[in-house]
Amino acid sequence: MKRVLPLFILASMIASQVSAQLQSAPNWQVARFGVALGGDIDMPHGLGHQYLLSTAKNVDFDNSKLPFTHGDMTRMNCDNGTFRLSLSISPVLSPGTEWQFSILDITDRIDMVRYEMGTEGEADFQWMEVSAENKETAVEAVFIKRDQATKALNFHAGLGTNLGFSHKGKVHVKGLLLDESVTDIPSSSEGFDLTYDQRQSINQRLFLQAGMSVKFLKRMEFGLEFRKGLGYRATLDGPTRFTILKRSLGFSLRCQLF
Repeated sequence: MKRVLPLFILASMIASQVSAQLQSAPNWQVARFGVALGGDIDMPHGLGHQYLLSTAKNVDFDNSKLPFTHGDMTRMNCDNGTFRLSLSISPVLSPGTEWQFSILDITDRIDMVRYEMGTEGEADFQWMEVSAENKETAVEAVFIKRDQATKALNFHAGLGTNLGFSHKGKVHVKGLLLDESVTDIPSSSEGFDLTYDQRQSINQRLFLQAGMSVKFLKRMEFGLEFRKGLGYRATLDGPTRFTILKRSLGFSLRCQLF
């Protein structure tokens, strides 16, 4: 709440400025402004330890002799926390349609894989976990068609895209191997825990969006939003992978201006 309220006030100020500018374009009007909080599962195609390590800088970890295969993967995680600051404009002659523009902040994104071999607690047990954490700042545009079901209940569907830049990333590698696969680790029987800086990346997605909202206090709306789509993640001086937005779920608080 400490974060949402100041940003909602900021959205109100931006909406007022945009509304003033649109006075010279009488065919358009500001429809809504507000904020949305949620979470995504955005998975790169072929996610594994080799891909994650290839996004890191100055890696001295030799992954060419690792005993693990894809079948030894025991866990995978691709979670993103999301925050959107949004403003919608609508043509005066078609108030049921909107263009929604957002600044998207993805915080604490994590892509993680874990491998295990042998029986935990036994002498032959080996494991490794590779994770990448970063932040993304993006801009987003969605074309939305709204359907007023009742006076208070509203449904919508649309098509959108966003373009973002990932930064401040770290790649972590930790585990226990029985053979010498880690540079500068003198004993193969000891665990390792390494951290590298991650390269920056360009990310884009094309998605379908659907949702509903409930009006209260005359002009306020509480909404639920769902997105699903495809995209790509291009690491600078690194690999480019297709991505699947398997699920994006968010809750919104917006003010309706007309």
